[in-house]
Amino acid sequence: MRLILFLIIALLVVLALTNPNEAEFRGHMQQKYGIAGTLSLKVASIFSAGTSSGLHRENYYLFSRYYVGGDGILPRSDMAWGIAGKFFDIEEVEEENKSR
Repeated sequence: MRLILFLIIALLVVLALTNPNEAEFRGHMQQKYGIAGTLSLKVASIFSAGTSSGLHRENYYLFSRYYVGGDGILPRSDMAWGIAGKFFDIEEVEEENKSR
């Protein structure tokens, strides 16, 4: 029983330590979409209100959700989930479900 509890706690600590930040997500966007991904984040920052960078991160300690908009002209658009240093694009999952 103690071993299982130790493994669960170790898993939670690893997930918390590998939770990606905004800079890692920007790198992911640049790597996956190239110049279009970088430009889309720049456009979002131009249309955002105040000193916002356009990209927002909701941190849930073990994982994060990334979105743009919602604070200016652009409506909120969820982009990806980040967990254990990996990113899972929300749009691709929604498109797969619509095609089925």
